[in-house]
Amino acid sequence: MSVHHQTTQAAFLDAAQVLRGPLPEEVSMEPILAGVPFAHEKTVFDGADGFFAIWACGAGVFPRVKDKRGSFMYIISGDATIVDEDGTSHELTAGCVLVLPFGWAGTWHIRETIRKVYLHTTPAPPLPSTVVASAFRPADRVLADVLPSATAAPGSPVATDTVVFDGPDGRCDIRSREPGQYPRARGDHGFFAFVLAGDGFLADHHGTRHELTPGSVIALPSRWSGTWDIRHTFRAFCVRSTPAPPA
Repeated sequence: MSVHHQTTQAAFLDAAQVLRGPLPEEVSMEPILAGVPFAHEKTVFDGADGFFAIWACGAGVFPRVKDKRGSFMYIISGDATIVDEDGTSHELTAGCVLVLPFGWAGTWHIRETIRKVYLHTTPAPPLPSTVVASAFRPADRVLADVLPSATAAPGSPVATDTVVFDGPDGRCDIRSREPGQYPRARGDHGFFAFVLAGDGFLADHHGTRHELTPGSVIALPSRWSGTWDIRHTFRAFCVRSTPAPPA
């Protein structure tokens, strides 16, 4: 069993690595009804606030039950269908957003290798006692959403964000923020983002700096503090995780 440690360090991966970079870690796909035995991934962040990674898997049929954690994901490329236990299905293509909360059960049907950014989180009690439905936003709606730009810090949700899911596993949304400088103090929630548009940089209180461009990802643990500096309107797929357990 892995032990998750609390950290104050941001984790970052640039667009080239996220979109096209190698995924050196092998992950078993058992149980399998058909298809490849392994997926591959690259860990971006693994700590008390969540597990954040880039993942890819080839064609196959894979039943799954979310009985330990919730999953938030942005599909980078590929083609698949996800089917909930009740028969509800969603077509997964590049640019869509999918949430499989704690309590979900269903099956992946991957036709063409899926590459995604995803976050696993630990749900906060009270936990659901029945099967939970997936939450989904297709790529055309993610692109078509016209979001009023806000002046709140990028890591702080506001009423104008397009919310995909908000529950015991955390909050997932598409958000837009105006250019400017936004300080962030330590808080109770981790923040994870895949940049869709805009650019800028993050600088922590030690002076470490990460350039943000479309396709890059950033993970900010709950104890991180520093400053966002947005040059052009920032738009991103974002997840605010549940509060990290005590150290």
